[in-house]
Amino acid sequence: MKALIVVADAARARVFKTVEKLADMTEIDDLVHPESRLRNNELGAGTPVRSVNQKGSLQPRTFPKDHEEQTFAKKLAKHIKTLYNQLYYEELILIASPRFLGMLRNELETTIDRLVSCTINKDLLQASSDELIEYIKNNK
Repeated sequence: MKALIVVADAARARVFKTVEKLADMTEIDDLVHPESRLRNNELGAGTPVRSVNQKGSLQPRTFPKDHEEQTFAKKLAKHIKTLYNQLYYEELILIASPRFLGMLRNELETTIDRLVSCTINKDLLQASSDELIEYIKNNK
């Protein structure tokens, strides 16, 4: 099983790969987005703002913190696509808190989303490799 395992929250993501067995999992990336940890008032504004999409229509109001989390989800989805082009993994396992997992799944391209074999709705960013392996085995 050639797999990519992404363990993330709204501000950090750890990326692992496997070549044959899940037990041979090695960490290949650690991405950080510290802006997602800041409060709305620390990001410049405490009130939600409206933005205009590509078609010129107004988007719903969003808080700066939510915008930063969405920005990180987009960045992570792009990184996952780049790794697919470089490593050509056959399976994608996503582990994240439910809210961020939804954001990330929305940003994945269809070709990458089809590779998702397992999702775990839990914040396991601080878990060790052995703990992650157990969670994955129990949820497959």
